Amino acid sequence: MHSLFITKAGPSEVITLDWVKTLLLLASMMLVTPALWCQSSVDFNRDIRPILSEHCFRCHGPDAKSREADLRLDSVKAMKADLGGYSAVVPGNPKNSILLARINHTSPDERMPPVETGKKLTSDQINLITSWVQQGAEGKKHWSFIRPVRPELAVDPSDRWSKNEIDQFILAKLQQYQKSPSAQAAAQTLIRRVTLDLTGLPPSIDEINAFLSDTSKDAYENVVDRLLDSPHYGERMAMQWLDASRYADTHGYSLDRRRVMWPWRDWVIWAYNQNMPFDQFMVEQLAGDLLPDAKKSQIVATGFNRNHPIQSEGGVINEEYRVETVVDRVETTASVFLGLTMGCCRCHDHKYEPISQTDFFGFYAFFNNVPESAHVGNGDRLTDGPVIKAPSVLQPQQLQGVRQRIVELEKKISAESRLPNRKPVPLERVWIDDKIPESSTSIGNGSGVQRFEFVSKNQHPVFSGKMSSLRTSVGLGQHLVQNANPPLRLNQSAKLFCYVYLDPKNPPDEIMMQWFSGGKWEHRAYWGKNQIDWGADKTASRRLMGPLPNVGQWTRLEVAADQIGLGPGSEITGWAFTQFGGTVYWDKAGVLDLQTSQSQKTLTSLNKQADRIQAAMPTVMVMAEKKPPRKTLFLDRGQYDSPTDLEVKPGLPAAFGELKTDDRANRLDLAKWLSGPRNPLTARVTVNRLWKLHFGTGIVKTLEDFGSQGEWPSHPKLLDWLACEFVESGWDVKSMHKKIVMSATYQQDSRWSGDSSSFDPGNRLLGRGPRFRLEAEIIRDQALSLSGLLVDQIGGPSVRPYQPAGLWGDVVYENAPRFQQDHGDSLYRRSLYTYWKRSVPPPNFQAFDAPTREACTLTRSMTNTPMAALVLMNDPTFVEASRKLAERVLNEIDENTQKRLNHLFRIVTGREPSLAESKSMTKAYVDLHNEFKNNRSAALELMKVGEAATDPRLEVTELAAFTSIANALLQTDETITRN
Repeated sequence: MHSLFITKAGPSEVITLDWVKTLLLLASMMLVTPALWCQSSVDFNRDIRPILSEHCFRCHGPDAKSREADLRLDSVKAMKADLGGYSAVVPGNPKNSILLARINHTSPDERMPPVETGKKLTSDQINLITSWVQQGAEGKKHWSFIRPVRPELAVDPSDRWSKNEIDQFILAKLQQYQKSPSAQAAAQTLIRRVTLDLTGLPPSIDEINAFLSDTSKDAYENVVDRLLDSPHYGERMAMQWLDASRYADTHGYSLDRRRVMWPWRDWVIWAYNQNMPFDQFMVEQLAGDLLPDAKKSQIVATGFNRNHPIQSEGGVINEEYRVETVVDRVETTASVFLGLTMGCCRCHDHKYEPISQTDFFGFYAFFNNVPESAHVGNGDRLTDGPVIKAPSVLQPQQLQGVRQRIVELEKKISAESRLPNRKPVPLERVWIDDKIPESSTSIGNGSGVQRFEFVSKNQHPVFSGKMSSLRTSVGLGQHLVQNANPPLRLNQSAKLFCYVYLDPKNPPDEIMMQWFSGGKWEHRAYWGKNQIDWGADKTASRRLMGPLPNVGQWTRLEVAADQIGLGPGSEITGWAFTQFGGTVYWDKAGVLDLQTSQSQKTLTSLNKQADRIQAAMPTVMVMAEKKPPRKTLFLDRGQYDSPTDLEVKPGLPAAFGELKTDDRANRLDLAKWLSGPRNPLTARVTVNRLWKLHFGTGIVKTLEDFGSQGEWPSHPKLLDWLACEFVESGWDVKSMHKKIVMSATYQQDSRWSGDSSSFDPGNRLLGRGPRFRLEAEIIRDQALSLSGLLVDQIGGPSVRPYQPAGLWGDVVYENAPRFQQDHGDSLYRRSLYTYWKRSVPPPNFQAFDAPTREACTLTRSMTNTPMAALVLMNDPTFVEASRKLAERVLNEIDENTQKRLNHLFRIVTGREPSLAESKSMTKAYVDLHNEFKNNRSAALELMKVGEAATDPRLEVTELAAFTSIANALLQTDETITRN
């Protein structure tokens, strides 16, 4: 065991230090003291604590059980204590400070830290510690545990650059290093930057033009105010919050079945758009159910702490996973609102912070009183109580948006109907021919094979394509498809048809077709004898259509949809082919109905959507309190099955003082303390996250760790000023965003200048504007927005856009549902609403570093891999968006290739191309156009990517060439970077 101090060995003292060598070494050190020692004072929190935390706290820190030699180096008072004629630190006297003697010892066996730890202090670090001791060894508790006080502004009378208080702090820091800020960014860069930051969407060409033409002094501020009032602001802010709140649409763990928590997500969007004060935002999520006369929306808000994974596997021990859910709440709450790694002290006292294991279970007790089992069954949308049924808080807004679109479409359809040659034309749509519908399943019933049996025309009768389906039955036999997605939707005057061939050698007595719609199979038509007794005869559930068709020849069977109870708008998800005896071949089945315009299809979809929104009353998991309260017992090593006899009451870590309550403290008391004046952390942690959204890095880089292992703030006084400003503004989030984006610091040009690449590569001094890659969701939303595909509906259930086929099948169990892609508008909703499966998160998001959301994530990694480039080149979302963007350009600009290319460039980047960029695009266009002319089939294949219809008026090779250039532009660094 390594020991810093002299130890006792019986009646005599054993001195482990070579004092002569040590004194000589210290004397030589004093002769080569760097100029830094005398140039500036050393700050314990900024300079010394991080060194000791990294190298010493593991053995000489807060954790008493692992503390060596009874020495604490996390406390300046303990370092100065008289330990029997010597001290670790003697203020002003490095020679007699044993700490310095041991870290400078010439013997590897005596030098600290021990060799086996793999840690070693650098000469600069040793010099800092020596200088600190020489200057008096002043110290105080960690800076983040001290309540912020509004610092005085550093006013420079010659300052002509600053726009608000933020800039004065930034300028003062730059001047310390004899540096100057950068010039203001170009107007088109600035509007793109702030629009992406505040809405997560790019500005439109009209918005850019309006800003460029506005010469008033309030032009930029007017843009900021408009963006803060946009409903998309709430979506942008919610995106960041979902990571922190570990939101997902599945329970996680092995089965990872579907859950319904999207009404909580809607609440978050609504709260941000309402500019709910952050202290209220926090209280309602942590303890909305405990508020007096709590509203349903406030109870739904507590879903924040029900977003954690929940086990659904059989045979698990519920108590084990119940403990894990409570631990998850502790870790999430501590990270999000305190910026502390409290999970580290579940099993032992924290090794780096003044938080004991007992403190952990006191905090744990706040969340340990929920009447839950932490287990759900193996089924979709199952919940673990407590739950509440409630409509989305966004329901009125959603209905208003849908109804507004309905009115606009009805006007459009009315205008279209008055145009010449607009009479509906019957259209035959084949649903089954050689293969069953996508996403459907095939089964068989009764006599015969238990599936669709396709046979080829080499040996069997075939009417259409290469195959027909065959069934031979003795008595009742049937094969069918079910669960088809998308369904077969019927239009006006629909007739369902199928071709049938009866074997002359073995004809059946009866044949029947049956359709599944509206949740039942009560739509049937039959030919021949009445031997299949399903449904009521002479009704829509069993309608006689006539005698058996002639044997030995193909016959088209037709059934008017209204004869079997199916009207316009009905959706068929299953089709059964049934016979009584005999051998029957079935082929080409589908519907003949009047062709419906895209506007009419959308109108039908919107009307159904409005009905669904109005009727929706989803069940959401929420928080509640168990009565009488559950006892919280101290768990040995944090293990669920090792409770001790020590009961722990809800309370704060001792470093924060006590909660003064008349009764047992609860989550509401905790929430009020978090937003109260005695808490030093929450305001700092929150404004630091807001700062990170705009600058890519927080003032404290480690968003999740404001403790000893976290990074020292780049601008400590600015952080405290922002925290005080935030609280005094009434926790006004929009006001804080505006303060940041209105600063000259934010509006700087982001280009490197001078020696900034080597002097400040991370831009921590903020001598230039922020530049970083966009988040995964914004990259996708930008492509959809630029192409015109984006559906800007706010809120609602999650959707399933394009994803590689079979991806879930490689991960989930056989009895778990497979991915079923959505269609129509659902393909083009904002990425915020994409269905999030924890075990298989959206793959195009993961390529851009989105987390799994199995746990709270405050900082996403930022990688640059070939996979990301491949997604931009090949993902159907981006290829389809490129095609629709190309269509937009070709329709908006007359036939002038160069003007079209320049317009395309400006739509994507927000600026005009340079001469070199224009020439490069022109050359690419010529090459691509020639290539597609020579290979028209490749152009046609490109048009098939995605479900959005291609404009038939456009020449396909030209469209393909522009699609390829649009796709290239969507991949550029400038496009996917927030510049």
